[in-house]
Amino acid sequence: MKKSALFPLLLILISFGLTANAQRPKKVAIRKNKAKITVAKHPNGKKVVIKKKPRRRVNRVTVAHFHYKHLPRRGAVVTSINTKSLTINFKGIGYRSYAGIWYRPQGKRWVVVRTPIGVRIKVLPVGYTRCVVNSRTYFYYYGTYYIKTNNEYEVVRGPIGAEIESLPEGYNTLTINGEQYYELDGIYYMPSLNENNQEILVAISNPAK
Repeated sequence: MKKSALFPLLLILISFGLTANAQRPKKVAIRKNKAKITVAKHPNGKKVVIKKKPRRRVNRVTVAHFHYKHLPRRGAVVTSINTKSLTINFKGIGYRSYAGIWYRPQGKRWVVVRTPIGVRIKVLPVGYTRCVVNSRTYFYYYGTYYIKTNNEYEVVRGPIGAEIESLPEGYNTLTINGEQYYELDGIYYMPSLNENNQEILVAISNPAK
């Protein structure tokens, strides 16, 4: 057979092969989403699906009080307080407050204590952070949680699920089943990582129960 007769036949075979490949279905890889899916209610009444990776426990590298290492520890006794501190009477006790740190009188000295639950302040301390738990916004600083109430900020107990960067020194370190946890003011914290792979502490239920 001459070459001129083979040429049309080759064109037909090539065209048939291209058509068959185009009709052949492609395999698609499907990846399962292991993210935690929750449904929240938006203020306008609509449901909003929120995907959030569950926090996992990690071995913390830095100390838990890293961000507050320049501040006094809980329970520290001092003989003087900054002259710009505020005097706040709450439930019969004349506290002093300065830069987010609270002092309780002890004779002629002062003890660094937890901020009393229920007390209200007008201005949050400089350096506070926000955390949202169950659609409620909390303001956190130096182991204390605040919520906004009528143009003031009320001190409340920290919620389970809160994610914070650091604790004031004076916390307790616990080892349970070979894992390390932290406790302050009756709240337990688990070392973890956030979405940016930064170290955080997550408030959890008592891990010993």
